[in-house]
Parts: sequence; structure tokens; C-alpha cells
Amino acid sequence: MYDFCIIGGGAIGCAIARELTRYKASVALVEAAPDVCTGSSGANSGIVHSGYDPKPGTAMAKYNALGSRLFRAYAATLDVPYKQTGSLTVATDPTELASLELLLERGRVNGIDGLSIISGDEARKLEPNLSDRVTAALYAPTAAVVNPFELTFALRENAEANGAEFIFDFRVVSAGREDDCTTLRAADGRAVSAKTVINCAGNGGGEVARMLGDIVRLSHRAGEYRMFDKVHFVGRPVFGAPTSRGKGVLVCPTADGNFFIGPTAVDVRRSFVGIRSEAFGELAAAANKIVKNLPYDKQITTFVGVRAMADTGDFMIGKGRNPNVYNVIGICSPGLSCVPAIAISVARSFNLEKRTDFNPSRHRIKRLCDQDAAGRKALIESDSDYGKIVCRCELVTEAEITEAVRRGARTVDGVKKRLRAGMGRCQGGFCMSSVINILSDRLGTDATEAEKDKRGSYILAKEEQ
Repeated sequence: MYDFCIIGGGAIGCAIARELTRYKASVALVEAAPDVCTGSSGANSGIVHSGYDPKPGTAMAKYNALGSRLFRAYAATLDVPYKQTGSLTVATDPTELASLELLLERGRVNGIDGLSIISGDEARKLEPNLSDRVTAALYAPTAAVVNPFELTFALRENAEANGAEFIFDFRVVSAGREDDCTTLRAADGRAVSAKTVINCAGNGGGEVARMLGDIVRLSHRAGEYRMFDKVHFVGRPVFGAPTSRGKGVLVCPTADGNFFIGPTAVDVRRSFVGIRSEAFGELAAAANKIVKNLPYDKQITTFVGVRAMADTGDFMIGKGRNPNVYNVIGICSPGLSCVPAIAISVARSFNLEKRTDFNPSRHRIKRLCDQDAAGRKALIESDSDYGKIVCRCELVTEAEITEAVRRGARTVDGVKKRLRAGMGRCQGGFCMSSVINILSDRLGTDATEAEKDKRGSYILAKEEQ
């Protein structure tokens, strides 16, 4: 039996697992998929919001403001790409200017530093591709972008290094309370028992909460995106004025040099995975209102993320009806920005004794693409597989894929999200077959058993006998 069992391997679940290992406690995390970062955290904008948008007094406002301040050091300790870029929220008419003034005041109440409203001309000096229609902008210098996939993997790696156990392919189908523990059962009959269960199940959080004795209502909203190649178009997130459905469509760089437009905000079923045909036009119309000269010929892919939202309009964080159950659900935007603050707050709430041997650091996989000529030469001399280029677009080598598998990659997307193999211009057209072969070889499986992300998502068909 564990002291804590966390349900859900997204960024929040992995961060709480890591934070609990600072203390004298046994920690397990169960995840329905074969890897972490397969749900909302695996299709995320990657923005660390400064914190001016959430309504003052909400959990969103509290954790966003604190999380944004913590994020730089948090990412550095975990060796995760992070860039403090600042952000612009732009207005194109008097009504939207009034919205910016409201956000400015809200940000001041939330304690966000450095906010100011600048003119359209000043904003275009920062971002030359802003639309000529932009008349003013709210500038937030503390906003940033981060690689959300690598953050989640880093949190898992560091949690494991400090003693947490991760249990995969464990889809919780029932929960029962016996004496002083809760027993979770998976679809395949396996069971895990813990004194305290922490529900971080993301889009499945409502269903899990009901199994644990709580009645909560979560709805699901899809965000559709169009991703572009590595061309410098904007240097920071550029938002339109927010609407009743959220922050709206933005134009935003990634921590890895691409940029995207999105997301839409469409109420959907939890299982929604495809992008709607009408989303292309909706995204273009919204983006063209705030920027000009969008290089549509540089689009390389689309993707969709689904996030769960509580009917309260705020995060749901705290004990459930069962005092041994703790819910951390309904973590929609700005959830990623809140990761360090939520994890610290949840772990501290249990008043545990600290360990003296906790190691907070994790080092990312050594990447050939990050090195100068001398560094590349040294890597190849240390391991000849660094000289075998698998993904030409992102310069990913066989040595890096081997290390990704050692660190837990079990699917093609697990390799892709850790190393960007298949995220470049050709979207895996050149490298996918090699990734499958290397992955299968390192796992000791047949290539036809290679899966894209979830169990059963096979890429190759077996030859009929």
C-alpha cells in the first residue's frame, strides 16, 4: 500500500508526484496510457501566462500569479526549454480597448508586475507583423513559452529518480474504500491501494471523481490549431481581445522555433480528436484580424487539444466528500502556467516531514542539434549512434532515440514528443519508418506492434499468412 496514489500522468499529476517525493512518503501514479503526456498536456499551447486574465479571487488567479513567478527557476532546475518573451493582447476598436483596460486593472489586483497599455505603433515596433488595424495593446513582460511535453517528461523522470512509481496501462474502472485505504482497480484486474488518492485525471476527472464518491460536472472544450514551420513570424504570444469563451485565437511562437495560430473553443464530447473542416477558415479569420502577412504556405500540420472545464468556472482543487480523496480537476487554461504552484500547494497541504536527500534536478537528453561543431564531434566520438541521423528536419539521431526509450518512450509519439522526431517539415514522412524500427529493436518487439500513442493505435499491418 502506498501513502499516495495519483490518477493521471499529465503535467499536473507528474508535478504533484514529484513534489510529494520531497517528503517521507511512498508515491505511485497510475496512468491509463502507456506513457505520460498523452492527454491535454500532449496538445497544449505551451504558454506561461503572466496572470492578468483570471478573475481576481479565483484559484486560477492565485495559482497563475504564483506559478508564473516560479516557472523560470522551475524549468531551469528540470532543464526544460523556457523563453520569457512577454505577450501582447491587442485591440482593434474602442470596445476592445475597454477590454484591455479591464484586463490591466484585473492584472494589478492579481499582483502582476510590469503591465502597461501601449499604442498600436509601439506594439508594431515589437511585432512588425501586427495588423494595421491594431490601435493599442496590453503588454505583459513576464509571459513566457515553454515546451509542455518536455516539462511533463522531466517531471516524471525526476519523480521516478526520487522514488515515485509510475504504473502504466492502468485505466481505473472502480474504487473501493476499506479500513484506512482506497483500492483502485484497473480494467485488466490489477489493483493499487493507497491511504490518499489524488484525482488528476484530466478529461476523465469527472468520471474518476464519481468512482471516488464525489459528484462533479465537467464539460469538455476542444482547441484546434494550425502549426507552421520554423520561420520567424512573431516573437511572443499575440492575443486578440478575450471573449466570453476564453482568451480566443492567438498567434504564438513555440519554445522550439515554430509558430501556431489557435485555439478555437468548441464544446465537444470527451472523445473528440479530429479537426473540423470549418476550423481552418475560423482560425484564419481570427488571426488575420490581429496580424498580417501570415505565411500559409509554411503550414505543416494541425492538432487538437481537449480540456476539461468545471461548471464552477474555476479549478476544482481540494478534498472531496471522502477525506482521503483530493481532487485536482477542471484544470483548463491557464493550467500549464499554474503547474509549479498547484503541485507545491497540494503537497504542502498534507503536512508531511521533509526528506534530506531529495534531488530536484534532471538533465535533458543530450541533443546533437544543440551543439556547436566541437560539441557534435565530441558526442559522436562518445557514441557513434550520434552520427546516425534519423530525423533530418529536427536533426534527431539514433543515440537520442535509444536514450528516449531508456527514459520511458514506448510509442512513436513518445519518441516524437521527447525529441521532435516527426514534428518537422515532413511530419515524419522521412523518419517514421526508422523510428519504428529503432523503437521496436530497443523494446524487443516486432515492428507491427509499434503504436502511435495509445494501446491499439498500430501503424503497420501484419502480413497475412
